[in-house]
Amino acid sequence: MKMVMIALVGINMFLGAAVQAQTYPGSSFNEVWDVIENKNFIPKTDLEKKEFNIYQQGKLPQYPFNAQSIFSHGDTELKRDAKRTVNERFDYYDRLAKKLHPNGVCVAGEWNINRQTPYTGYFASLSRGLFIGRISVAMEDTTSEDDRGFGFAGKIFPTLNPNQIETTGNFFTVDVLLGTNLKHVLNARTTNQPETGFKLGLLSLGLKIAAALKTADENPSFRPLTQVANLDIDPNKAMKQPKWIRITADSKLKRNNQSDFRNEILTAINENHGLKYIIEVSDLTSDRNATTGWTTIGEINLSQALVSYGCDRRLHFAHPKLK
Repeated sequence: MKMVMIALVGINMFLGAAVQAQTYPGSSFNEVWDVIENKNFIPKTDLEKKEFNIYQQGKLPQYPFNAQSIFSHGDTELKRDAKRTVNERFDYYDRLAKKLHPNGVCVAGEWNINRQTPYTGYFASLSRGLFIGRISVAMEDTTSEDDRGFGFAGKIFPTLNPNQIETTGNFFTVDVLLGTNLKHVLNARTTNQPETGFKLGLLSLGLKIAAALKTADENPSFRPLTQVANLDIDPNKAMKQPKWIRITADSKLKRNNQSDFRNEILTAINENHGLKYIIEVSDLTSDRNATTGWTTIGEINLSQALVSYGCDRRLHFAHPKLK
């Protein structure tokens, strides 16, 4: 099952057509949010038009997760794309097919570290920056009738100016890779070293995916927090990062009974006039359910949420890895 965990933790590991630039210039918050809002986007191919029309009609897409959707062109492209996603920092692409977490909802707001910490970068005390995230499910099941594995990927801009171009810091968290029967995405606790879970029917597919992922990163089951701890760091200061992060929605938020997790987020952000997620870190435990060993250091305050073509088919979170 370790190989399955390695296979499924690589959120958005496989990319489509790359952007034209060869070096990462950084991005502004508004630039990336415009991509999510599909501003000035014109679909070119028949496939892009077909997918884009689903969103334009106000429907929720249901992208598949199976051998055909992942290995329709063999594993050569997967190996190449897996290497690219851990080596390139682009915040979006002309086209990006998220094959492991294909269905998601994007959120935006502010990252705020409001407690004293011993860490650097945007884990340091009083760090505030603009934030874009994507909440998703592993594989293809999106409704509460099925087992779901929830993911929360984050992109931090080290500025409060939405037009300022900056290098972003990314992190990745998941609760249980193969899913649980949790009925509300707002009750999920996600970490950067998630549990595997068990689903026998996915064992063979998971092993095949793992072989491709391991060509890019020998340990993709753990996502370090290096990018965030290095973000806007004093060049004369040594980087210090927590080992684990846990992201949890505030327990005081009003929950709703929307079956699809995307509608749950869209409804909740309206009913609560925003969403607050708690940022906890630990150097002692990776257990998402542990009641000790975690320290609260801040919060993510979300004010916008959107299901869109740009969110599912263009947005990219560069994967940090152990050096």
